[in-house]
Amino acid sequence: QMLAAVAQAVPMPALAVHFHDTYGQALANIAACLEQGVRVVDAAVSGAGGCPYAKGASGNVASEDVVYLLHGLGMSTGI
Repeated sequence: QMLAAVAQAVPMPALAVHFHDTYGQALANIAACLEQGVRVVDAAVSGAGGCPYAKGASGNVASEDVVYLLHGLGMSTGI
């Protein structure tokens, strides 16, 4: 619902998504966004990162996991 609301004001090709994987839902969220037309996904090698405001929070979704997802969906990554 949030993505649909944002897409009313911003064209889908101009959107990018950025997820942390604190609860193990990042890849599912990315897949849902891809189904709606998002084509830019932020990620970090080995899930590096975190949040300075949430001590102990997990890092960004791992790049290698996103690549695996994209390949599984038949999407070309150039990797």
